Amino acid sequence: MNQWDATSLITCAKFQVDGRLVLDYALDVAQIVITKKVKEETVDAGLAGGYMDAAVIKARIDAGQIEVRSVTRFSDPFEAVLDDYGLEDGDKAVVRLALQAPDVHASVTDDRLLFVVLHRCGKKALFLPDYIEQGVSDGVFDATTGMKLLHAVSPRLPQGFVSHSLRRLEGVI
Repeated sequence: MNQWDATSLITCAKFQVDGRLVLDYALDVAQIVITKKVKEETVDAGLAGGYMDAAVIKARIDAGQIEVRSVTRFSDPFEAVLDDYGLEDGDKAVVRLALQAPDVHASVTDDRLLFVVLHRCGKKALFLPDYIEQGVSDGVFDATTGMKLLHAVSPRLPQGFVSHSLRRLEGVI
């Protein structure tokens, strides 16, 4: 099971490949879990703002395809460390779940600071392009589909991450 941060989840709920949401391709790869805070940021705030991606994410939660979990705060000294990093509340919740849930294998993000903090906490983090590559590697979809997915989400990601993954899927590097 992989947990997702808000921005990656929103990205995958915004774009389609071959008439299918990128989020549904992501759900083919592995079960998704999010924190209540990520749900607040993606669904609750999104619905209040009239965003279609929020309705998409809510539908997947209601259908049981995305699990929502609570997390507890850590000791004040550790919470102070998270504050010192300057993490947003949703990203702090992602770190908490990564550390509290043994069934969470990796955290999917496109936030470089969150990636570093998770790594420094000894937890696996995947950039969204890496997650797409994992789907290809696991045989969930072929390299051509993986490349289409990367192109679809590229407007919301740093270009270097996308081009690096595209080259790897093409077998160039």
